[in-house]
Amino acid sequence: MLDVRSRLMEVSQDKRQNPRLEIRCKVFFDRINGTAEMTDFSMGGFFAEISDITGLELGMMTNVAIKLPMEENAFLQKVKIVNINRRGVGCQFVDLTKKNSITIKNCFEIFKNTLPIR
Repeated sequence: MLDVRSRLMEVSQDKRQNPRLEIRCKVFFDRINGTAEMTDFSMGGFFAEISDITGLELGMMTNVAIKLPMEENAFLQKVKIVNINRRGVGCQFVDLTKKNSITIKNCFEIFKNTLPIR
């Protein structure tokens, strides 16, 4: 199946400070029931598709648990909701710990040559 998400993104490219990697993994928000699916991420944040954004507001700080590929366990991270649209939410990492930064960087390095970077 052809995936055309990259062509339909509603986020302006000029706002991005870091390259993004298309990747799918589970994200658990502490403010919603159920899971969301991360569709892309960078060293600065990620976008998660969520069918029901009830409980999430622009500018809100919340905690998430992220289960990246190649990682045995999910890690906890504080994020700020910086974008909300009909597909889901854009999140910016806040107070990224050294350990979480290394985890994200390692995943980015592993997959950067196999998945598209925008």
